[in-house]
Amino acid sequence: MELIPISFLAGVLTVLAPCILPLLPIIIGGSLDNDHTSIKRPLIITASLAISIVVFTLLLKVSTAFINIPDSFWSYFSGIIILIFAVTLLFPDTWAEITNRISHGKLEQDSQKLMYKMFKKEGTGAAIILGTAMGPVFASCSPTYFLILGTVLPASYAIGLINLFAYAIGLAVVMLLIAFLGKRVMKFMNIAANPKGLFKRILGILFLIVGISIIFGLDKKLETYIIDRGYFGITTLEENLIQDFEL
Repeated sequence: MELIPISFLAGVLTVLAPCILPLLPIIIGGSLDNDHTSIKRPLIITASLAISIVVFTLLLKVSTAFINIPDSFWSYFSGIIILIFAVTLLFPDTWAEITNRISHGKLEQDSQKLMYKMFKKEGTGAAIILGTAMGPVFASCSPTYFLILGTVLPASYAIGLINLFAYAIGLAVVMLLIAFLGKRVMKFMNIAANPKGLFKRILGILFLIVGISIIFGLDKKLETYIIDRGYFGITTLEENLIQDFEL
């Protein structure tokens, strides 16, 4: 139990690590909506991210239930979802026409209506999907995270799960702050209001880059490159915090 505060702090510190880089444009960009003062959308995205990290950590790295599913599947799964949102930002008129046909055209089946509702850019479903999509490909570079997986969970599933939640909550709290501050900055600058404006196009390009990077594993290579060259020393602080920890 003594590790719980360190786990929470490790989640907070992860925001300063290179492994968080692919998440930042998704969290910030996905949090933007017409109400620049509302915390609802950032809260939904970050909460979905935290839950997704816990769930997929257990499924993919602890449980053997999905051992036969290659990691590339989840990279394609997450990358394609991000690419879909990139299309909504880069080609808003085309996307609006597609969704209108799905919702009002001849193909009015329940599954298609559900897809339309879930992928509406301003909808709650879109925020949940964006947050959840990052869970399967999230790869923490936190020593505490690896300690939880490699040592705490095998020793005590309950304590390990609590520490895992503490880590995810720490990460989500800071990401929520970043997302909300991003919304306020966009309101102040008044550059995100136009759905066809330059900012939304740039955001779409960032989503496109992140999606392609995830699919081809380029995000992991970039993280490894940065860590190997010691550009981010935040992991050293964590190592100092846990070096005397004993189960």
